[in-house]
Amino acid sequence: MAEQAVMCLHGDAGCGKTHALQTALASRPELPGDVRICHLSPRPAPTPTVLRAELLLAAGLPIPPTRDPGVLDTALRTQPAAHPHLLAVNEASRLTTGCVEYLCYLFDDPTTQLTLILATSTKGFRTLRRQPLPATRTTRWLQIHPLTPGEIRRAIPQLHPRWRDADKDVLDRLDARHEHGNFRRWTQITHHTLRLERHAPPPASALLETTHDSCLPPHEDPR
Repeated sequence: MAEQAVMCLHGDAGCGKTHALQTALASRPELPGDVRICHLSPRPAPTPTVLRAELLLAAGLPIPPTRDPGVLDTALRTQPAAHPHLLAVNEASRLTTGCVEYLCYLFDDPTTQLTLILATSTKGFRTLRRQPLPATRTTRWLQIHPLTPGEIRRAIPQLHPRWRDADKDVLDRLDARHEHGNFRRWTQITHHTLRLERHAPPPASALLETTHDSCLPPHEDPR
């Protein structure tokens, strides 16, 4: 924010990029009071005109009755010129090249006070690195890695009370078989565990692991 720069937050699907980003922004770490945070989850392959409308909605601005690009551009530049804005774009890999270039256009405007965070998959990261406009403007490429076994033991008991008193060996075995440090798969297995336990007493750990086999196949590295 101090540099009004561009950051790319990237990692494999389900590794926790969105959760980490939302948690960090919700805490507003040392942000000036007048900074306005905007979240954007674009639809797949939007046109630049559609992106303009989605950006206006994300900024809490009314959409002008006309779809004239010049009018929409003026509306979009007005707010970031008056106040510093942090725009967090989730699933940035959905954006077409034209839309990414449009974000760079807004970022380059000398009147705007705009900071960009582009959260994307590993594949989207490779695509952004091949595009000259975002690649030359991004000052930080931050990768989110899968959770390590030690991080699993610390983080998963905080994910849900169900795991608070769970045996560490059970967490290790579940992660090794199903999750491999993938945060989204841990939310899935938590959902299935709670569903099973609503209809029966908590099963023994071995039975719990066996039952999960029918709900979630063993983890396979998609790469």
